[in-house]
Amino acid sequence: MFASLVLGAGPPVDLDWIRTSLLSERQTAAAQIDMVTPFFSRARSFLSRVAVALAVVVAGSAGGSSAVAAGPDAPLGTVRQQVHRAKSELQKQVTLGDYHASAYHPTAIVERIHALESAAAWAELCAAFGELADDELELFEDEVRKPDHLSRLSCAPALLRRIDAYWRAAAGRLAEAHPLSAAPAQLESIAIPVDLGRDGVFTDGLLAEGQIAITFDDGPHATRTARVLEILRVAGVRADFFEIGRNAAAHPEISRQVAAAGHVVGSHTFSHPDLGKLPERHAESEIESGEASVSLALGRPVTEVPFFRFPYGAKTPAEMLFVQKRGNTTFFWNMDSQDWKIRNPHQLFLNVLQQLDRARRGIILFHDIHEQTVIVLPHLLQELRVRGFKTVVFVPQGSVKYRD
Repeated sequence: MFASLVLGAGPPVDLDWIRTSLLSERQTAAAQIDMVTPFFSRARSFLSRVAVALAVVVAGSAGGSSAVAAGPDAPLGTVRQQVHRAKSELQKQVTLGDYHASAYHPTAIVERIHALESAAAWAELCAAFGELADDELELFEDEVRKPDHLSRLSCAPALLRRIDAYWRAAAGRLAEAHPLSAAPAQLESIAIPVDLGRDGVFTDGLLAEGQIAITFDDGPHATRTARVLEILRVAGVRADFFEIGRNAAAHPEISRQVAAAGHVVGSHTFSHPDLGKLPERHAESEIESGEASVSLALGRPVTEVPFFRFPYGAKTPAEMLFVQKRGNTTFFWNMDSQDWKIRNPHQLFLNVLQQLDRARRGIILFHDIHEQTVIVLPHLLQELRVRGFKTVVFVPQGSVKYRD
């Protein structure tokens, strides 16, 4: 049935059961969405998978073995075709938002397989992974490592050995081109107080030339955030972290480690949507629930998590006003590492240096969820010291002022 599997082909599915389950789960999730409990994440995951499964059934009933469409007339292709397209899809995307929305993002590809609940589908995915070059396979690392996927992918141990070896080799090439000194880089890290009683929107932080604020989005990550913290500790550097609510809820102990290490933790919505594309009330709920989840993970009141960053930097005037009325200080950036797109550590390092040469000061955006970022970070800190840069960390001062 799944030979040369095409998404859309599959066994008969009870459509009435799917519709009933979808309606029931939506109603339950709606009643509990503001509670910010683990159920919220499970409900979202369930709804996503049911929606994909329903699309599979509809596509299958309409066209037999036709693929689930990315648009009305755009079939996605076989599992093999989708997996092989992931790298080129990344390279052609201009923004992170576009990449996350792509039907060929690794998460989207693997979730469509998960929705089928078929051993044959997972086996075909393994076969497709086995054909990839290492620099293509690494795109799927986080999906392979998810517990739900590890238990279904018989090839997972072999894939992860390949991925680990790829990253070791990539780190070695960067170290050969830009060796780290025996004594780790020590940088002056200056605390910049931010008055919470005033409207605050920062892009370059109004920093002096030679001052750089290192910021990290989208964590905490199960393993990489802790490694970032250790690199920063050795260099004596403090940073600002903007955490996704559902990730903080999943790893509250890591959120607390970030704060305990002297860094500042802000919020980054609950699930990292493009707020500019959401209905106003939905966007407001994302902001509120994200802040609540991060503050709960930290064991602090929400008034002590006043810093906020819009996902993708996308916002509407109404959303900006909402954030300002809540008393949040909003952070953007004037230097983008593009670590989501530039996967090769050496190339990423060179791109960051170009950003520094261009701007000379301000706020730089990283993501503590990427392996290439962890690899590059000690080299960057050493280069900052060599070039005479100083790092800064924005620190909230005073109390949040809610506005009518």
